[in-house]
Amino acid sequence: MWIDPNNNNWLSVGFTSDVDQRQADLETEFPGAGVVAVEIEYGREELDALRDEVFAVMTANGIGLQGGASVPRGEVDVYVGVLDEATLEPFAEFAGDPVCFDGVGPEDAVVDGPQPTEGDGWRLLTVDRTGPSRSTGVATHAEQYAALWNFVGVTAEQPEIDFDTEIVIWFGAIYGSGCEIRMDDVVFDLERSIVHGDFVTPGNPGVCNEDANPEAYLVAVERTALPVGPFSVQLSSQEFQDEASDDRTVVDADLSEPGSVATEDQISSDNPFVERAAAARANVIGPGGTVEFGVPTGFEFDLGCPIDVVGPINGVVWRSVDPQRGPSVHQSWEVVTETNNTVFTQVSIEADSTRMSLTANGFTEDYQPGEPNLESPCDS
Repeated sequence: MWIDPNNNNWLSVGFTSDVDQRQADLETEFPGAGVVAVEIEYGREELDALRDEVFAVMTANGIGLQGGASVPRGEVDVYVGVLDEATLEPFAEFAGDPVCFDGVGPEDAVVDGPQPTEGDGWRLLTVDRTGPSRSTGVATHAEQYAALWNFVGVTAEQPEIDFDTEIVIWFGAIYGSGCEIRMDDVVFDLERSIVHGDFVTPGNPGVCNEDANPEAYLVAVERTALPVGPFSVQLSSQEFQDEASDDRTVVDADLSEPGSVATEDQISSDNPFVERAAAARANVIGPGGTVEFGVPTGFEFDLGCPIDVVGPINGVVWRSVDPQRGPSVHQSWEVVTETNNTVFTQVSIEADSTRMSLTANGFTEDYQPGEPNLESPCDS
């Protein structure tokens, strides 16, 4: 049985034989009701058996099971990936059977391979599964670069940038678990004054989980590749009906000139960078805060405090595992310092509460619980 949306949502009941008699029976049993007997070529049991045979071949050839039997359509539909000769050859035995093989044409298939590290006009700085998703950003000088790197939450150390010849672009992409993505290129659409990513899903999956996971791509872009004059940065080539979108960052400046900069007022989106940063930091803790075990959480560290003793966090004052560790922070943290002399780190505490770590700009400090009477010099 199935609902027929093309006929007033009547209830269709499929029969392989004696349809006229079945219709008379239905009219007697359900007078005036929207129920109709429909002739079908294959019954549920027959199609389910055929589906199981096709699934067995898919399993034997390492193809994930996607699809099923459809009585209304009178066929088994399966997704097999790339519709090339090598993929379809094992299914030759089903020639003439009601089986529809769905997939991607060879000319449109995404080839498996590593993440490209460079392309025409760009080079990859880092990829990290962190930060907001469906977002973009731009940095045109060292201070903006440090702030953007810190805001996104990247744990790798910042590569050097020559801002005379380059700018930094952040693509805050999104993927569903089991359908990891890859950025194959950065596209410079000079005609439309748009810079966007070219994101693909290796493996050519037919269905992806709908959970929203962030993946940050930061790239250095050659100024000579940029559109002349104001331009937009976005995740895809999509046309926007208006200027407002988290995906889209509008740069109201000509950055193609060597060493040119854009002020924060000239780098805008529907959710401006400063507001995005403030929203992200609303979930950042400081001394006295609590985190979930095993879950990295933002922690704002005051550079006026010693680094060898931190806390309390989760009610514990933590001491560096290095007994020789002094109070000064590592130099890599200083380059991502905020204007209020703090640095945003990621804090993580192991499930057994025996270790804690703070990470920023690719450098990690490790801690263990301090002695019971240990006091933090910065507990507020």
